[in-house]
Amino acid sequence: MSDVDASSSVHDEPVLVDVPGARTDLGLAHHHDTPDTGSPAPTEASVPNVTIPSHRLPPGFRGPIPRAHDAEDIAPVPVWTPCTSETLPDGLGLTPHLPMNKGGWRYMAAGPSAHTLPWTVYRSLEIAPEGVHWSWQDRSAFTRISQDAMVVGADKGFRSVRTNLGVREGAWYVELDVLPPDASSMPTKPMRDGPHVRLGWGRREASLNAPVGWDAYSYGLRDQNGACVSKSHLVPLGRPFGPGDVVGMYIRLPPVDAARAPGTESRIQQKRIPIRYKGQLYFESLEYAPTREMLALMDEQRGSGSVWTSTTTSQADEKRPRGRSAPSSHERQQPTLRPLPTLEDSCIGFVVNGEPQGMAFTELYDYRPLLPKPKKRRHPSEITAHTNISAILKSRENELDDGMLGYYVMASMYGGARVRLRTDEFRYPPPADLEDQLWRAGCPSGVSAQRQTAAPPWKPLAARYQQALDEARHLDLAEEAS
Repeated sequence: MSDVDASSSVHDEPVLVDVPGARTDLGLAHHHDTPDTGSPAPTEASVPNVTIPSHRLPPGFRGPIPRAHDAEDIAPVPVWTPCTSETLPDGLGLTPHLPMNKGGWRYMAAGPSAHTLPWTVYRSLEIAPEGVHWSWQDRSAFTRISQDAMVVGADKGFRSVRTNLGVREGAWYVELDVLPPDASSMPTKPMRDGPHVRLGWGRREASLNAPVGWDAYSYGLRDQNGACVSKSHLVPLGRPFGPGDVVGMYIRLPPVDAARAPGTESRIQQKRIPIRYKGQLYFESLEYAPTREMLALMDEQRGSGSVWTSTTTSQADEKRPRGRSAPSSHERQQPTLRPLPTLEDSCIGFVVNGEPQGMAFTELYDYRPLLPKPKKRRHPSEITAHTNISAILKSRENELDDGMLGYYVMASMYGGARVRLRTDEFRYPPPADLEDQLWRAGCPSGVSAQRQTAAPPWKPLAARYQQALDEARHLDLAEEAS
């Protein structure tokens, strides 16, 4: 197992070191399938079968050993196994040798940085094909994906997938083709009420094993009645849609440097560990977890009895030993909930077959982390084989923005449904004044129709790819310099 990179550690948190016999539920970095991690800096003499790249390794480096065949620009397409013996256009398959984002862990492809980052050793890579596509890893393990990563589906209950890249500012447009089931997506026993989809935009904290719009971290459009949905609350918006229809999705976010409401973290820090899994390099990090504040907001919306205020918390978070009576009101000390900032001038609208359905959502929740509550400063403590799981996980948490938070295209499929992603060359090219047309089409009750600034020119989501590569390169350089 590898040490936490010195550039990504927080001085008042424990430093992760080698943990013999570490548990496998602490991430793949603690898994027996990553034998390279924890190795001392290699030499040609000590590792005769490994070609050491031309860059220098930091003194005492204990990460996975660089190999001659490691990708340095873009990671190769993962091993893909078709779900049917038939040869189908846009047929779906599985990726059995790929670490998936699940269990609170996130994985990104990595590669040696021989010529640019000699001390950081590894940098983040995108996985082929080049361009914006459905993520190979940021999807439910119960979804299926085409070999070109442009079509996804699920055979049973609602499962979700996000794109490989999100957006953090600007106006963006994307189309999603709703496809009928085929032999590669159909369940063994057909679902009673047939295939369905929900489409929208969501943050990384949004559940992948529930439909988009199920929680407060995502905003979606429902196929059955054209209703918009967030926090599982349906509001009428447009018309129903289904297989053969094309859903356009528009999002607008303010500039990242725009003035914002207090309460969000503006600093950026990457906190990740390089690992080798089944011969490939990845960065492993602890994914951002849903906050108490957002869970309480969802509880209120669902009518669970919890009340959203700035001083109360969800009763779902209260746990006490069985048989112990609840504390009285004067004995109970509720933690203070932080306010939830929103993004000014942000909005999401939908189009079906070229016809604007309306502006579904405004004032989206800010995707950046909430400011942490004040806490006592502690000296760094070493993690050993006797350290409890809570302390190990705490050492991996990132309270800052890792530079890749934002809103991602999300699709949720049910009962064999399939969805194709179109990031350019649209079936129904939108007009230049798309946002104005969405506003004229109307908005649901409770959504403010007031705008404070003119809409910026929208861009096809395909244009986001080069931007994201430049941002990732900048983050790697910042990590190198820190």
